[in-house]
Amino acid sequence: MTTNLPTSRAFITSLFAQLSRLSLPTSGTLSSNLLNDALPETKNLFLTLHCLFPNELLPALDLLDRQLVTRLVISCPPLDTTSGQEGNGDNVIYYVRSSQPTRGSRYTAAGGSSYEVRLRAWNCNCPAFTFSVVNAMEENYGHKEDDVDVDEGDGGAIDAEPVSTLGGLMFEQEAVPLCKHLLACFLPEKCRALSGFVEEKVVGWEEAAGWAAGWGD
Repeated sequence: MTTNLPTSRAFITSLFAQLSRLSLPTSGTLSSNLLNDALPETKNLFLTLHCLFPNELLPALDLLDRQLVTRLVISCPPLDTTSGQEGNGDNVIYYVRSSQPTRGSRYTAAGGSSYEVRLRAWNCNCPAFTFSVVNAMEENYGHKEDDVDVDEGDGGAIDAEPVSTLGGLMFEQEAVPLCKHLLACFLPEKCRALSGFVEEKVVGWEEAAGWAAGWGD
């Protein structure tokens, strides 16, 4: 009798799915450690995630604890006011401020830079994610220059819908690139108790363009 074991990506996705069904204590201030008083099953789940992501989980939780994650909800205007057609709905982009202070220059403000995170496209513009993509490509394809299958989704909308799967729409292969910034944004999407550590702003396209240019708060 053979046992059909889930793939590693399916197993990890199921772990994150369990976060949405767990409850963390909400009493106290945001600076308190929610995991101290969590149920044993919750602690065991986070310990399992720490074993799977030893280099990303704790730094991601640290970013949330220091409230360095901003969730931009972009309010889309109507595409055609004459026909009454509406836009794609609210779109979501995350910005994560660097935890490492940098020296200010005429182009960057002192205090650190910000990284743009797209959960649906599963992308972060930090250097660590770039190296993770290279490692994932080598693990998935070896050194062959095969094409990468990309789910085109709904024609290029930003993050119009909540992301439920690790890796978003980008990869169908087992190895999924990851960095602490992506994980810091993905965790609150799966665990609502962590959403209180994320600053949320509703902005228009003009202000969103300013954030993309590095002029955000």
